[in-house]
Amino acid sequence: MELKHYVSLLVGLQAVGLGAAYYCPTECTCSKTSQVECTGARIIQVPSPLPWNAMSLQILNTHITELTESPFLNISALIALRIEKNELSQITPGAFRNLGSLRYLSLSNNKLQMLPNGLFQNLGNLESLLLSSNQLLQIHPSQFSHFSNLKELQLHGNNLEYIPDGVFDHCGGLTKLNLGKNSLSQLSPRVFQRLGKLQVLRLYENRIAEIPMGTFDGLGDLQELALQQNQIGQLSPGLFHNNRNLQKLYLSNNQISSLPQGIFLHLPELNRLTLFGNSLKEIGPGVFGPMHNLRELWLYDNHISSIPDNAFSSLSQLQVLILSRNQISFISPGAFNGLLELRELSLHTNALQNLDGNVFRVLTNLQNISLQNNRLRALPGNLFANINGLLTLQLQNNQLENLPVGMFNHLGHLTEIRLYDNPWRCDSGIIPLRNWLVVNRLRLGTEDLPVCYSPATSRGQSIIVINVEMVVPSVPGGPDFTNAPTYPDTTAVSYTTEFTTVLDGETDLTTIYPTEDHRSGGMTQAQSGMAIAAIVIGCIALACSLAACIFCCCCKKRSHAVLMQMKGPNEC
Repeated sequence: MELKHYVSLLVGLQAVGLGAAYYCPTECTCSKTSQVECTGARIIQVPSPLPWNAMSLQILNTHITELTESPFLNISALIALRIEKNELSQITPGAFRNLGSLRYLSLSNNKLQMLPNGLFQNLGNLESLLLSSNQLLQIHPSQFSHFSNLKELQLHGNNLEYIPDGVFDHCGGLTKLNLGKNSLSQLSPRVFQRLGKLQVLRLYENRIAEIPMGTFDGLGDLQELALQQNQIGQLSPGLFHNNRNLQKLYLSNNQISSLPQGIFLHLPELNRLTLFGNSLKEIGPGVFGPMHNLRELWLYDNHISSIPDNAFSSLSQLQVLILSRNQISFISPGAFNGLLELRELSLHTNALQNLDGNVFRVLTNLQNISLQNNRLRALPGNLFANINGLLTLQLQNNQLENLPVGMFNHLGHLTEIRLYDNPWRCDSGIIPLRNWLVVNRLRLGTEDLPVCYSPATSRGQSIIVINVEMVVPSVPGGPDFTNAPTYPDTTAVSYTTEFTTVLDGETDLTTIYPTEDHRSGGMTQAQSGMAIAAIVIGCIALACSLAACIFCCCCKKRSHAVLMQMKGPNEC
């Protein structure tokens, strides 16, 4: 055959090959970058033929229920395959037989209840396998025995009740494993033993009640451990001792009632720890080890009743401490020792009735304090003495009747203060607070303003607008608020008016209502008559002067009117 005939044949074959490469099924869209996407309810089976040079294939939101034998036979160069949000419930074992180059496979959001043995047998290059949000009931070691290169395995959102030993033994390169949102009730201490490179392990939203000692011992590279929303009641003392690289630990919304001493002692890299929503009753001083990277600690929604000295002294870089919605009634003066970098402290919705004046002494960088919804009856005048940078202060819904004079004078950076829903006593002792509020009206925000609760004549009036000249003097003892519907357990606080106590326990009110002294300050009848006469003569003289002025003004007006009538039209 002549050379020109060979050339013609090669050109023809090349044209056929290019045509096949760029052929795109009508149900799909194909890009020049070898990406194919097939979507829509009309699709009930994998479209065919697909472009042989396709490297990425997405089959989404279809009515495909089954993958038959070798539906991807002609696209062996495929690297990424997403088959998501379909009606898929069955897969034939040889469905992925020809996809040896595949690195990413997602079968998420389908209706798979089981995986046939050998399904992933030829996928030795696979790096990410997503099986989440299906209905898987169990998994077997043989299903994951060929994944030496696997880095990510997503199994969350299934119905798994147990993970058998050895199921991950051939996945030594795994760095991310998600088993959350299943029905796991127990863990074998050997199940993660061979995952030495694992960095992220998520077991959230299961039914795990107990974690055996040694379960995480083989996870030396672990950086994130998610155990929230389980039924864990207690933690073994050395459970995390071999996880020194752990950075995020989520233990919230369990049933943990106590923390063993030293439980977090060997976690120097930890920067996030959540313990809210448990049943913790106390926080001992030996619970937290040195964690120089920990910035936030969330302990709200527990049953903590008191905070002892040095409870957080090892957390020198902590910036956010949330202790709200507990049952705290006592905070030791040294409870917050060591928290020099703390910016936000939340203590709202507890049972605090009083605070020591030195409790916030070391918190010199504090910017936000939440103390609302407690039972605070009075505050010491030096409570915020060292917190010059305070920005927001929440004191609403307590039992406060007054505040120490000048308590906020040094808080020049304060932008927001909430004082409403307190039983403020608007006697003369409230005047210093009222004056400060008038000057700093904008700092109260647009919410409810503080209003008077007593005396009854001032009840409901805003402290800011109350007439300071009409407020009643302070009365010792004052009304009893213990039976008030909104403010139970309220008691009287000290007032600024001084009283002199006399015999028999009675109070001498002479400092408030001075009495007349007729012996030293009275006048005789003659002197009184002369004074009255002088007043009468003065009034008569004043009346005469006023009459003369009126007569003079009338004369002037009349003369002016006559003069205007005599002028010509151009003389005005």
